[in-house]
Amino acid sequence: MVTAIDRTPTHDIGGYRVIRFWFLTGTALSGMMLFGAMATASAQVVTIPGNTTPVKIKGVSKSASKIEHSTIPQKATYSESTIGKRRIETASPAANAQTLLNQLPSIVATSSGPNGMRTNIQFRAFNDGQFSETFDGVALNDLFNAGVVNAASARNNTLITLDDFQQVKIYRGVNNPAVNSYNSLGGTINYVPREASATANGQAGISYGSFNSFGYHVRLNTGDVGGVRQLFSFHRDISDSWLQNGKDQNNNFYYTFNAPTFGGTGKVYGYFIYNHNLGETPHTVPLALVEQYGTKYQFPLNDTYSHNIDTNYLAVLGASQNFTPNLSGDLKFFFGADDYVRTSFSNPYLLQGPGIPYQLPNAPASYKYSPYPGQTSYDPLATFGSYATGSQYHYYGYYGDEVGIQPQFTADLPYNTIVFGGNLTSGHLHSREYWYGTQPVPIIPGYNNAWNEHDLRTLASVYIQDKISLLDDRLTITPGVKYLNAITKDHDATGFYYPISGSVSDQEHFTSPTIGASFAFTPHIAAYAAFGENIKFPDISAYYGNIGITDAAGQPIVQPLSIKPEYVKDYEAGLRYTRGGLTAAVDYYRENFTNTFINSTSAVTGASTTTNGGSSRYDGEELQVLDHAGRIAGLIGDWSAYFNYAHNNANFLSSFSSVYAGTVQAGQPLANVPQNLLSGGATWTHDGWMIDGNAQYVGIEYLQQGLAGTPTSLKSPPYFLLNVAIQKTIPLHLGRVRALRVAFNVDNLLGRQYYTTDKVYQDNNGNNYQSVLLGTPRAFYLSLTALF
Repeated sequence: MVTAIDRTPTHDIGGYRVIRFWFLTGTALSGMMLFGAMATASAQVVTIPGNTTPVKIKGVSKSASKIEHSTIPQKATYSESTIGKRRIETASPAANAQTLLNQLPSIVATSSGPNGMRTNIQFRAFNDGQFSETFDGVALNDLFNAGVVNAASARNNTLITLDDFQQVKIYRGVNNPAVNSYNSLGGTINYVPREASATANGQAGISYGSFNSFGYHVRLNTGDVGGVRQLFSFHRDISDSWLQNGKDQNNNFYYTFNAPTFGGTGKVYGYFIYNHNLGETPHTVPLALVEQYGTKYQFPLNDTYSHNIDTNYLAVLGASQNFTPNLSGDLKFFFGADDYVRTSFSNPYLLQGPGIPYQLPNAPASYKYSPYPGQTSYDPLATFGSYATGSQYHYYGYYGDEVGIQPQFTADLPYNTIVFGGNLTSGHLHSREYWYGTQPVPIIPGYNNAWNEHDLRTLASVYIQDKISLLDDRLTITPGVKYLNAITKDHDATGFYYPISGSVSDQEHFTSPTIGASFAFTPHIAAYAAFGENIKFPDISAYYGNIGITDAAGQPIVQPLSIKPEYVKDYEAGLRYTRGGLTAAVDYYRENFTNTFINSTSAVTGASTTTNGGSSRYDGEELQVLDHAGRIAGLIGDWSAYFNYAHNNANFLSSFSSVYAGTVQAGQPLANVPQNLLSGGATWTHDGWMIDGNAQYVGIEYLQQGLAGTPTSLKSPPYFLLNVAIQKTIPLHLGRVRALRVAFNVDNLLGRQYYTTDKVYQDNNGNNYQSVLLGTPRAFYLSLTALF
């Protein structure tokens, strides 16, 4: 899938350990009541999802230590791994939930501003929206536009922060139906919520660093009070950004609770996240201007600006219960919303034309084509003297909400484990944009709206999965099947883009089969293979483009939806090796697409169009190595390290053409897919000290034509980043303060210049030019945290 364009341009073992470790580090440098009524009187303690306190299942003890380190499950039947709690705690104050994932193979995530502003993430060859991100299994992807961050031009949409979770589980490929979600073509990333602990504790801290970045946070665990455990967290971050006119402020509040029910055989729990972000959007700038004016350069505010406010929340209420010794269940209710508002400006006297070669951000493309008469009552020519002047200020609003229910049941049988469940999610979207010649922009439907859109979508799924263990658990087979259904309706009122009002509806469904198998040849070596099929339902952009199109007689009509869903077949095979604290995994994947989505934007009207671009293939090889060496003979302290390598390809398998996208030839590579990715790091801890170093190499990738949404022959240069962190935890006995943690982080230690966004546009003479956003230069951060 080519990156979507917005509808409008405004928008141990002695020596063995020593050898393996140094090799690695050298290379890397209501329903609730009904559910509860089903509980039995059994006092057996069971595993409750999300519980990190010691629990007991059939005599097997599990504890919170399982989440400390990053892991690769040896006998998993699909490609998967985790990021542990320690990696989260050593992250830079400038890191976010997406950029944290850079320490995994086949993932590259960048932010073009502080606090996650304009974040882009690539998973294997998949863009955000082609894989799912979940929080405790609840989908975070936008119901209508599929992305999680920076989707539908909501540039500072950042719900999840590092304070909200304690582990990340990554499932590559289609994977099994019990963990994947809607849009899980490339994989699923599940953020495991931070949990309340049994003992009371807390922390409070501040940080300061480059770009006048300041942050503070407070976290409080109440401990077990009458059986109820609660955790409260608040974090504020403010930064002026490394780019001009890019100041941003983010506030994140997190709350969770859990309490036992029915004599300890069950539990009720909840999670609530509220995030508010206020910031200025950095825009891509022609590379020639960056070279002329410096790496901080952004267009002056009297040329253009974008002011963004995003308010986002998610609530999850759940109950888990052991009904019998062999049957348990979990039921979640969830609801959430995202309210994004942007006000922007584009100087009407600096629009692309003779003497002004470059396209200015936020400029409505329709300004010189007089689209208004007969569609709305607003006449910018009569009111302000020109179409450009009459549309120089813009208001864009995007409000989406959703509510859902998600049950899951597990039957633990003698030789197999059956998991079955489902999901029902329903939501509403109100998207609108208004243009005017002065600020504030009046919000008058039918008068000055470019569009005023209301959408409804309901997604539903049911699944069953079996985990069969044979040959003394050496052979594991996991077959599964999931049925998915989507009902969507779009309605657009009359506006600048729509000469008539109208609605487009559609229903799609798909049965997704999956199967995986692993075999342990020895206690140290295991192999696996997997196959799966999945679907991506069309984004809402495939619907609103069918309203108001012109028929053969030149009349505006509403055309039924003709876009087909994307389908993918996923093939995976791999080998894992485990010995002591060392785990290594290598895999090959191939995903065959049909009906690849292409989103293009008309340079004349600014309207975007979604088409199917034929078939494509994504494939690659991945290597992941984790080494929790611990103490090494002859060396002081504890050591751990990781190393990843990934080679990814993405190519069109068929030729196609469209009005705006132009022609693409079979064999042509997709844009924005780095062919080679390497990352690695090493951590040393001793006597309260911690030193961590991590690095990332991102190889070349083909650039995307900014409007057509298709690849060009131009390439973005590779880059290498090196980050360092030093921490010291000092024991104290000062009232309730038990320790003070001091941390110093250096991001991009070598000061390398790289682009977070790099696209190709055409100047006024029809010549291609690159328009870029630069990533973070060398940055320093100092943090102080008091532990209670």
